[in-house]
Amino acid sequence: MWNAKWFKTGIAILLFFLIIYVGSLVSFVFQPFVIAIEALFLSFFVAGILYYLTLPLAEWLYGHKFPRPAAIALIYLLIAGLLVLLGLTIGPVLQAEFERLVLNVPEKVSEFRGLIQNLEGNRVINQILDHEAFDYDNIVDNLTAALNNALRQFALSIAAIIDFITSIFMTIVIIPFLLYYMLKEQGKGLIASLADKLAPADYRDNIKSALAEMNRMLGSYVQGLGLVCLCVGILAYIGFLLIGLDYALILSIFIMITNIVPFLGPFIGAIPAVIVGILESPLMMLKVVIVIVIVQQVESLLISPQVMGRKLSLSPLAIILIVLVAGRLGGLLGIILAIPVFTVMKIVAAHIYEHVALGKKSDS
Repeated sequence: MWNAKWFKTGIAILLFFLIIYVGSLVSFVFQPFVIAIEALFLSFFVAGILYYLTLPLAEWLYGHKFPRPAAIALIYLLIAGLLVLLGLTIGPVLQAEFERLVLNVPEKVSEFRGLIQNLEGNRVINQILDHEAFDYDNIVDNLTAALNNALRQFALSIAAIIDFITSIFMTIVIIPFLLYYMLKEQGKGLIASLADKLAPADYRDNIKSALAEMNRMLGSYVQGLGLVCLCVGILAYIGFLLIGLDYALILSIFIMITNIVPFLGPFIGAIPAVIVGILESPLMMLKVVIVIVIVQQVESLLISPQVMGRKLSLSPLAIILIVLVAGRLGGLLGIILAIPVFTVMKIVAAHIYEHVALGKKSDS
């Protein structure tokens, strides 16, 4: 019995849960490590995205006999040049839209209040909602007061502002060093060396294969998602310009960023554009909805299948379930990381199953 496989497996599971239980009792010991991980997470996250976005160019330069330091320096110059170009081209437009938005906020709030009051006098709306249970003026006043209070508290929290600025500064400083190391090692650095040193000989090749597949899948996902988001932002901007919507650039950038979130992103990104449209006129709101529907249909039917393909091998239903569970467990960050993390877990599970299956065949 002591040498039976089921007995050893049961002991391993019990030890695993025992380690978790003991760790929860002495969680204060791990607190410094948790703080360090939280402080560095954003830097590693942004550096990882930049690594996968610039990896094809780095591989092309390496393949044409460029020395790695020179190739990485050239990539840095291209990134800096792209940022300068974006600043010169869309910077003035973005600044003008922000200034106009700041100046028009009181007017927009007044228009929103008038819209709510019009809805209050609508007989159909009153039949749907209990008039006594909804005081529209109080709702608007409370929202305005809460926003003003939040801005006032933020302005008074000098320490929080300094801490935020310091965190952003440190992130910007650390990212270039992390990106340089990632591009220089090209997936053959710390993790691969640890796998060589710590993994048993029987598992070493399988672990290396799993790491290579993870790197390839994550690269395909990040590169494809980045290209899809860029296309969606450009299409939304063109559509908003054609219908004459205010703050077209700001709204299209917001749609581009929220498109990172699977399935829920397009709906979240459409909310500000619809609000701006309805404040202008019902006809403009209808135009905004039509533009967003067209952009999302082009993205889902043409762009995503061509760019992303079927590399992740996940059905839409599976993605929805994964996103919902991840959102429940980890909030917005969990939703963003849900698909990559699940992909990594699936690769690990597939390689474990393959190793176990090969082990059974060799035993037989």
